[in-house]
Amino acid sequence: MTQLLYMRNTLTLTLCFISLVACQSTKSSQDAAFVAAESILVPKKAIELEQPMTSAPQASLPASAPKPIKAVAPKIKTLQPYEVTNLWQRITMQFTLPVPNNSIIKKRINWYRQHPNYMDTISARAQPFFYHIVKEIERRKLPLELALLPIVESDFNTKAYSSEGAAGIWQLMPETAKHFKLNREPWYDGRLDTQLSTHAALDYLEYLYERFNHDWLLAIAAYNSGESRVLAAIKKNRKAKKSTDFWSLKLPKETTNYVPRLFALVEIAKKEGTKKWPVIANKANTVTVDIGQQFDMLIAAKLTKTDMKTLYQLNPAILGEKSAKHGPFTLQIPIEKARYFDQRYVHHSEILGLDHYQVQKKDSLYQLAKRFKTTVNQLKDLNQLNSDVIKIGQTLKLPALEPIPLTINYQISPFIMRSAPPEKIKVSVNYIVKPGDTLWKISRLYHVSHRELAEWNQLNSQAALKLGKKLTIWLEQTPSVPIEDSPSQNSLLTNPTLLLQKVTSINPI
Repeated sequence: MTQLLYMRNTLTLTLCFISLVACQSTKSSQDAAFVAAESILVPKKAIELEQPMTSAPQASLPASAPKPIKAVAPKIKTLQPYEVTNLWQRITMQFTLPVPNNSIIKKRINWYRQHPNYMDTISARAQPFFYHIVKEIERRKLPLELALLPIVESDFNTKAYSSEGAAGIWQLMPETAKHFKLNREPWYDGRLDTQLSTHAALDYLEYLYERFNHDWLLAIAAYNSGESRVLAAIKKNRKAKKSTDFWSLKLPKETTNYVPRLFALVEIAKKEGTKKWPVIANKANTVTVDIGQQFDMLIAAKLTKTDMKTLYQLNPAILGEKSAKHGPFTLQIPIEKARYFDQRYVHHSEILGLDHYQVQKKDSLYQLAKRFKTTVNQLKDLNQLNSDVIKIGQTLKLPALEPIPLTINYQISPFIMRSAPPEKIKVSVNYIVKPGDTLWKISRLYHVSHRELAEWNQLNSQAALKLGKKLTIWLEQTPSVPIEDSPSQNSLLTNPTLLLQKVTSINPI
């Protein structure tokens, strides 16, 4: 019995074991089948993405993953030439001409670097005028490298004269000045006027640029040595079947060094101009005023509250006590002094002998009559006004006034100091003929002889006067402006030869 029970239990355990093994086999088969089916239905990439992430970067990213954000560099604003503070930077940022790489230019670069104080002198001389030169070159859309030519030509010396007769910062020859209509008189030389000579020099350079088929090197060489000399060198090379570029031409030694000197300056300005050279402010510090008639420098100094030394430094073309007889009648003054000139020349026009006035804000006929020492009725009659109403900007005629002169007829040069002024001096006054004027009437107004008045103006004593004609009247009076000025103003002017001396270049190579 006991043996029978043992056999039954053993059989039961065996059956359970067989069932368990069968179940596991079935599950394994199902799992295998599922995995096989899944490998067919699911893309390989998806299976790979299900693997645990490692520290190594993946070869590919899921389509839904965000793209990496790239760092965006901040935008740097490009400054315009007028926005920079240093004029040297304004110039160098607009250079366009390529600088050749040759030994001559390298030699010149070394010279500039061995003389660091040279540009200190140049910057001090150029400071009052350089801004206006740069602006004119920009206006004409010419290469800014040309702004450095006055350094090569004259070391930026406004009074420089060469042994050949060239003068000024651009070293213009007399015939060149005449061709470009620069006035020259015994005590005035337009070649020394920094603005007028700049216009003439740039006109000449533009002509040469066209003449030499838009080759700036040949144009600059011709500016130095002459158009005909460069043309002859080109003709000679063509005949010999040689190149006709600047570097291949046989030109005078001065010219073969002239162009390299300019390009050496260009190259060193690019690298050191804004770092080592003295800063020149990128703004105007002088302004040109047009006085409209010949004027005396002493009176101009009084009007503009500018000392004589400064006026002569800013206006090197004026070599005597007066402006040019035949013009120009312009004057460069410090920009901060312009307000004094405007106050006297525009608003108080009677001191200059003007006979017109432009109505300003808050003006009235009563105020104008009081200012110009006349009456309201006189102003209304002269301007054919039916009422007392005037408009801003309206031009009113003024009664003829005895004007304070702008010129003084000195017996000797004002550059020579004297202990006392003469008792009487002759004063030149300009008078504009108005309706109803006659020589007799004008002579009575100024207390002069009508015959002398006619003689001064080369007229017949009985001649009818043309409306608007300018008459010259000479008056004798005690000088109101002392000829002897303070030492601080006249110290430079006591020796007139200083104004005419020939200056040796500080850049001898």
